[in-house]
Amino acid sequence: MIVGNGLIAGAFKREFASDPAATLFASGVSNSAERRAAEFAREEALLRATLRRDPAPIVYFSTCSVLDVERAVTPYVRHKLQMEALARTASSHVILRLPQVVGRTDNPHTLTNFLRSQIVSGVRFEVWENAWRNLIDVDDAAAIATRMIRDRRYWNRTVNIASPHTMPVPELVAAYERVLGVVANCQRVDRGERYAIDVGQAMEVADSLGIRSQPDYIERVIRKYYGTESRT
Repeated sequence: MIVGNGLIAGAFKREFASDPAATLFASGVSNSAERRAAEFAREEALLRATLRRDPAPIVYFSTCSVLDVERAVTPYVRHKLQMEALARTASSHVILRLPQVVGRTDNPHTLTNFLRSQIVSGVRFEVWENAWRNLIDVDDAAAIATRMIRDRRYWNRTVNIASPHTMPVPELVAAYERVLGVVANCQRVDRGERYAIDVGQAMEVADSLGIRSQPDYIERVIRKYYGTESRT
């Protein structure tokens, strides 16, 4: 079964909506800049209720941002680590950490929707010069995650599902400019840093599924969801 109705939840509906073999908890706080305690409390209460109600293995979707030293002190990352710990109290669990997941969603708080909106509107925004971001197609993330959930070797583990390509944010903005045909009105600021994401296990599964991550992977994902052809 699936708890949630956002981008991540929707990607698993066909496979798990009526499947009692696992409970996928995909109803977390959707805004990484969130600071309202009530929003974090809402997710915690729902996760606790789900753990009490559903004996099936719990699959909790967390974030690769927990690996980012600069963001480790944010309320969002602290909350996700607390929820990971709570999910681990289940006798069987899978914790899947995701980077920026790209797909069709109206959520304005995703990095990719934010960048597209700011660039198209011409609104001036800051670009962190030293920050790097990892993007993965929601379809690829769902395929890899499904294989792991079905494979008991991944139970009671915490696994990163991300692409092997991490891109500096200024280059990410440049990729959007090429895809959208619009020059961004942005100001570079000396902030951010790069952090490593171990994707070894995810890439083993990706290879077995025939998912290939070429050097232009990130730009191809942006073009898939934000290019001219995607809107026709």
